[in-house]
Amino acid sequence: MLNMQVSKAAPGVNLPDVVSGVTAAMTGTGDTSTIAAQGSGVRTYITAITVTNSHATVDTVVEIKDGSTVKWRGFAKAAGGGFTLALPTPLRGTANTAWNAANVTTGSNTYVSLAGFTSLV
Repeated sequence: MLNMQVSKAAPGVNLPDVVSGVTAAMTGTGDTSTIAAQGSGVRTYITAITVTNSHATVDTVVEIKDGSTVKWRGFAKAAGGGFTLALPTPLRGTANTAWNAANVTTGSNTYVSLAGFTSLV
């Protein structure tokens, strides 16, 4: 008998398929890896996003990217601003492609956390 543990946060998702990632402080506008590519044929679906900007004065828009393709944008106000999303319909990633985050404005001090699951479909 196969013993599978299922996530209570994402019903129907096996615990070994749950993935998450966080960035170091992002201050520039280059892409920062958040969740690595998961291998040939494996897609990552994003179910939750949290963004926080700890810079005292610099606001920014933050882009969440499937590789280099922008899938979501949100505003991160300075001094602790940001956003949190629980996505009832996950953002579907391209197979074997990393999820990245990027600031639109240089100089903010932004942190991004992503959570989701992997699947072969």
